[in-house]
Amino acid sequence: MDLKIPTSILRLFQTNCVPSPMDTQRINHLLAEQKLELSFIGHELDCARAEVSRLEAKHSVTMEMVQKLEALRSPVRRMPTEIMTKVFEQCVQDEESQEPDPLRAPLLLCQVCSAWRDLMFSLPCLWRTLKVGFPPATPNWENVMQSRIMSMHVWLSHAKALPISLVLQHPSNSPITWGALMLLDKEILTLGCRIEELSLGFSPLALSSLLTFTQSPLPRLRHLELHNSNPLPSNDNPPPLSLHDAPNLRSLSIAWGSLDTTQFCVPWSQLTQLSLQYEASPYWSFVHNDHLNVLRECPNLRYCYIGIGMIIPETDTDRAAPVTLPNLESMKVRLFCQTLYTQQFFDALHAPKLHTFEFQNVSLAMGSFASQTEPLPFISRSAETLENLSLDTINISDVNMVTCLSQLHRLKHLRFLPGPLQLNHNLVDDLILSGTPEGYSICPGLESLSLKCSKRISTDRVTELVASRCSASPKLAQFCLQLAAFDYGQDSRDKTIAELRQRLNQYVEGGLQLHLMKAKPTG
Repeated sequence: MDLKIPTSILRLFQTNCVPSPMDTQRINHLLAEQKLELSFIGHELDCARAEVSRLEAKHSVTMEMVQKLEALRSPVRRMPTEIMTKVFEQCVQDEESQEPDPLRAPLLLCQVCSAWRDLMFSLPCLWRTLKVGFPPATPNWENVMQSRIMSMHVWLSHAKALPISLVLQHPSNSPITWGALMLLDKEILTLGCRIEELSLGFSPLALSSLLTFTQSPLPRLRHLELHNSNPLPSNDNPPPLSLHDAPNLRSLSIAWGSLDTTQFCVPWSQLTQLSLQYEASPYWSFVHNDHLNVLRECPNLRYCYIGIGMIIPETDTDRAAPVTLPNLESMKVRLFCQTLYTQQFFDALHAPKLHTFEFQNVSLAMGSFASQTEPLPFISRSAETLENLSLDTINISDVNMVTCLSQLHRLKHLRFLPGPLQLNHNLVDDLILSGTPEGYSICPGLESLSLKCSKRISTDRVTELVASRCSASPKLAQFCLQLAAFDYGQDSRDKTIAELRQRLNQYVEGGLQLHLMKAKPTG
């Protein structure tokens, strides 16, 4: 309704004036009318809210029915169980590690619907792998251990009788109590006959209490990994490894600070993969006995990962009998310190089928030696089969490097990242392909090339290198260049990278994968 307020009352708004007796009567009358109008409006609002609530409820019911009807038409309902099984298997395989995490497969898939949950629990292959992590510290290790073991029971029960893969890790911030370790040791021993792959990452003292399973038959064990999780060096080491009954063991990985394999009882001749490493800080010395004695007993090795540090004194270490690994395809070596043993090791080793060789100096972050040519004769002996070569933080003179590379006619992938003492190498010039048929070229079949140079590298020569390789057959598919700066003065690497990116853009458009970057301050 239209509200008509007298002019005498309107004048009183926004003032402190007192209404007259006549205006007061009019105000009381107007106020009563407005309160009545307000009650009518409130009633209408209540009705409108009730109607909105009714419509919202009706909308929710209708939407629920629409979703149910649409679900009936979903292609997933018509997907055969065999295909769903393959999808679930792929989801589980895509996970880096299977942990009892409700936000990751397979537990995440179990939460979708009852049908998926029933299907998941009916597929033992989805529950064969389990990773269990232990907290850095806890006031009650026994309770934590019992909880973890119960989770393992529930998880692995879905795997039925299938072989299992188990990863157990503890960051070693605080020691696990002896009672808790005994509970875990008993559980591993109980599962021993089913274990196909086992990885234990604990402190040396904890590992010493978890090796009872090695005394029992391990008929299905194919991969065993024993790693020291303590980042600091320690004089404590687990007892010598003794595997009395592991007929199917093919892969062994051990990473201890002091590794003496002379007392090990391991079926070395069965192994196709072997890793003898050290995972603590590279600033601490890795101590081990002569690796050649172990490799001599491993004629079937295909993959080998070795760490070279300080050698444990042995008799007759000046002369080593040749060791031939007739099936070795890939070898990775990490150098923790420079000793005469490095030369002895590579001089004695022969790998006639070697395809991949990686050599990394981790003794010091900046690189510590002027020349590291020990592996070059070994590389040359594998020239007829070598396809992948990686030298990281290794200082080799231009003459020695070119002499070695000139023999590697089958090389497809080269990664040469020298230390600071050899950044001004001429390998860019040497790798430029000759444009004439009678010209001599080094590594003509390169498909991937990764180099590290000083910031003073000539952009013209880099461009010429890429151009010659991209126009060859096979043409270069990937090129990576790291620019390092160890001298004082203005850092012009960003400008050099921008210039190279512009000049090499035509080859990127032709399919080249180009990576130009500044090297890390440590080299």
